[in-house]
Amino acid sequence: MISFSILLPLALISLLAGMAKGVTGFGAAMVMAPLFGLLLPAPEAGALIVLVHCATCVQGVRRWGRLVQWKSVVPLALVALICTAVAMRWIASSGNPQLHRVIGFAVLAITVLHLRGWRWRHGGGIRPTITAGVLSGAMTAIGGMGGPPAVYYFSGMSLTAEKGNKGESGIRTDTVVLRANLLGYFAVLFVGATILLAANRQLHAPLLISTCLLVPAFVGGVVLGERLYGWLPAVWFNRIVVGLLLVSGGVALV
Repeated sequence: MISFSILLPLALISLLAGMAKGVTGFGAAMVMAPLFGLLLPAPEAGALIVLVHCATCVQGVRRWGRLVQWKSVVPLALVALICTAVAMRWIASSGNPQLHRVIGFAVLAITVLHLRGWRWRHGGGIRPTITAGVLSGAMTAIGGMGGPPAVYYFSGMSLTAEKGNKGESGIRTDTVVLRANLLGYFAVLFVGATILLAANRQLHAPLLISTCLLVPAFVGGVVLGERLYGWLPAVWFNRIVVGLLLVSGGVALV
């Protein structure tokens, strides 16, 4: 099992990451991956992030499960899992000690795209699905952070559909469905990634015990984030999440 001196900061990071997920529906792995990578070897950090997310992926499913557009979610998840399987084998064989810096750079690059307001407008189809799925699968294998490509993918579809959708209530509905799609996608992705870890014999008792100890902190953060969702102005949540991402990505590069 991971020592207590390492588990304590991992639990604090998990709490903050859970709050980010509770508020936005994503962002937890991007907070966790760079900081976990400073405390653990990259493959172990990635596996731990996947396991924590797998253990909590159906949290609140009664609220969002019926809103998920599974016809869009499942194909993307299947492409991502195929790429995850390939990338996991590459990481296991290469043993790159600088992988945490790659993760930090990826987090900062995605955060900068977000700050610049970049959006990916598309109408779905084979090419966007394969592109987003490959990127999501690779990032899941590297650090358990396959969320950003999925966020851009589903939000891009929402932006395309939003052209004929006017009014505040319509925008709110799109936001709720987008959040549900992301949660549904993560449920399929992380359950599948956990199965791949088991198939690659990367799961062991100390890792599973550490997961059980970190899950309560992560769940507590999600619950707290969900309670804050809709209470504080959205701009504050955006600033907080962006701040967390900049700090975690920057620290990983130092």
